[in-house]
Amino acid sequence: MENNTQHIDDLLVKHLTGEATEADRREVQQWLARDEQNRRYFDHFRLIWEESENLAANTEVDEEAAWERFQHRARQQAATPPARVFPMNNPLMRAAAIAAIFIGIAVLTFYLFHNNPGHVIELATIQAADSVKTNALPDGSEVVLNKQSQLSYPKEFTGDKRPIQLNGEAFFKVQPNKAKPFVVKTNNVTITVLGTSFNVRSRGDSTEVIVETGVVQVTNDENTITLTAGEKAIVYENSLQKLASTDKLYNYYRSKKFVCENTPLWKLVEKVNEAYDANIVIETPALRDRRIDVTFDEESLDGILTVMRETLEFSVVKEKGQIILR
Repeated sequence: MENNTQHIDDLLVKHLTGEATEADRREVQQWLARDEQNRRYFDHFRLIWEESENLAANTEVDEEAAWERFQHRARQQAATPPARVFPMNNPLMRAAAIAAIFIGIAVLTFYLFHNNPGHVIELATIQAADSVKTNALPDGSEVVLNKQSQLSYPKEFTGDKRPIQLNGEAFFKVQPNKAKPFVVKTNNVTITVLGTSFNVRSRGDSTEVIVETGVVQVTNDENTITLTAGEKAIVYENSLQKLASTDKLYNYYRSKKFVCENTPLWKLVEKVNEAYDANIVIETPALRDRRIDVTFDEESLDGILTVMRETLEFSVVKEKGQIILR
């Protein structure tokens, strides 16, 4: 299994660097067409590769050591079976979601108790299940919570911090207060601000922080970076990377717009699936990286599919609960 995973990774590297032979490209296309899980793995692999290239352009690294760490991490991941994905109406998925909520509340309660000993802390929770929610926090800060996300916080910010526990994705517009930093905790990441606006997306074991205005400090274990407007941090396992933010698509759930600027089709499809609870599948591998420049402003799902089809010239087939692009 490890040897096969290493072989696939080598093929994907050749594919991404343009060094693949015709036989290599054919094998990659066959592997992608074989299983949707393979396509998701490739999307994740490509994202890490592209972000690493951006980082390398601005960072001096020991390439030998970096490659050894990458191979070690790949072998560890290969030994771990992929997690199954259950629909939200599945009892196991609901139980997992409830468990995540209680774990988040427990972490926040522990954090608050140790920062406010002897005080009884009352917590409030916002749960966005099937729709986006906008709420005001006790200090006047605003939060837009994406679907399938949850936020916990004290009903009153009485200590020397304004602590928040997030599971999922949210956009924050924070009221300035130098005496009380606004602190968001998600996964093993801590985000600290004084007054700013930023987006946090935490899915699985990865976290993304994008700053629109102000200054944000992102901490993962013992590593800390500072972000300003137009920058983002990507946190995956123990890796913490600082990059330029050039993608406006992340903002779709708050702005109600899909802004695509040389955006690959697979990335747009991922956001459309989230927004419309759709099941769009790109069946033809060559379509996945096709780029599109378009803005959809509160457009219907059928309207979006029509524009994508006419712009990139592919067919759309609806069958067995799926929307297939080929």
